Amino acid sequence: MAKKQKDPIVLNHEGKEYTDADLRENQEAYVAFKHIENENRKIANSAFNHETLLAAKATFESRLVEALKEPEEAEVVEV
Repeated sequence: MAKKQKDPIVLNHEGKEYTDADLRENQEAYVAFKHIENENRKIANSAFNHETLLAAKATFESRLVEALKEPEEAEVVEV
């Protein structure tokens, strides 16, 4: 089975696109590119975690509302 090839990450700067392969010759630019790539990954993970936390919060808020409801009185059926 062939290994899935990842699409190269492209950085747009002043109207020009760069990939990590384009910047390997310039060590300082390459390191900066890798840092930007890493920060973008962290931002994406943080956004995902934020959405997950909001969903969990909504679930617990619903549970709280249900827990605070007055219990309904049971209907007494005479036999």
